[in-house]
Amino acid sequence: HHLGEGWVGDEALAVSLYCALRHEDSFSDGVRAAVNHNGDSDSTGSLTGSILGAYLGFGAIDEMWKTDLELADVVLEIAGDFCTALSAGDARQLSDPVWEQKYIQKRRIKRV
Repeated sequence: HHLGEGWVGDEALAVSLYCALRHEDSFSDGVRAAVNHNGDSDSTGSLTGSILGAYLGFGAIDEMWKTDLELADVVLEIAGDFCTALSAGDARQLSDPVWEQKYIQKRRIKRV
């Protein structure tokens, strides 16, 4: 409650960071803490999930959060593309024609 209720950006980020740091080894515990407060729980839960998911990795997320995830194939494809681009460490990767077609022009590439 000292950090705020999360109705504005700085409070939501403060609550989310607190929950992620407090539960740095458990995605589920961090997200549960973020949504079980008197405030904007959907914002703090999504921010905490994003932070812990990036920190812990996909494999550390309990199956219950991944089962029946809507558009899972799209989410995983986007995450993979960003990880590939970032790990390449080359800003030119972001101006790649395939990347631009997919993310700037918003045309998904059909895979055969």
